[in-house]
Amino acid sequence: MANRQSIWARYSSGLAGLMLIVVGGCASRSIILVPDPLGHVGRAEVSTSAGKQLLEKPGDMTRISGSSNPPSAVTTAAPAFIAATFGEALAVEPAPPQIFILMFEAGATILTAQSQEMIAAIVTAIERRSAISVSISGHTDATGSDKLNDLLALERAQQVKALLLQQGIKPELISVTSHGKGNPAIATPDGVPEPRNRRVVVIVH
Repeated sequence: MANRQSIWARYSSGLAGLMLIVVGGCASRSIILVPDPLGHVGRAEVSTSAGKQLLEKPGDMTRISGSSNPPSAVTTAAPAFIAATFGEALAVEPAPPQIFILMFEAGATILTAQSQEMIAAIVTAIERRSAISVSISGHTDATGSDKLNDLLALERAQQVKALLLQQGIKPELISVTSHGKGNPAIATPDGVPEPRNRRVVVIVH
């Protein structure tokens, strides 16, 4: 039997998550499902030519030994085992992104007073994390035409970008998109004003 070593792989199956794999001798593998840094748990289907198992909950584990044997019944891996086996790999997992939501006055590119104060916090997060990217997406409520809302959402996002540039953030870090009224935080019928949808979402990676 070869010495056991550990490897890990990121995966996505509808939801984000992490899948950890223990590689043993004789082509034996143990596959364990764990949450990603944000606490999300997806699902993983482990299959061979002889059968399959579905991992759905944190710590779900199955074992495979050769492609001609089915995966073992799903069990739960002990937290101590996960920490001991994968602690080093998990320690280098990137920190989850930081998300900031800035609110705007109705029909305008004017930040609310509380959101104006958040610009400094965004700058601090970018600098502290040595951010590799900052995505800014603009949104509106459901009042007005699609065309006008697309433009307003873009102008809101560009306004936030300008404020960050004024604070010395490098322009090459920043990307800007407009969602108009098409991706509301709070679903409403068309034409209904909703202050929580008048927003810009800033994600610092």
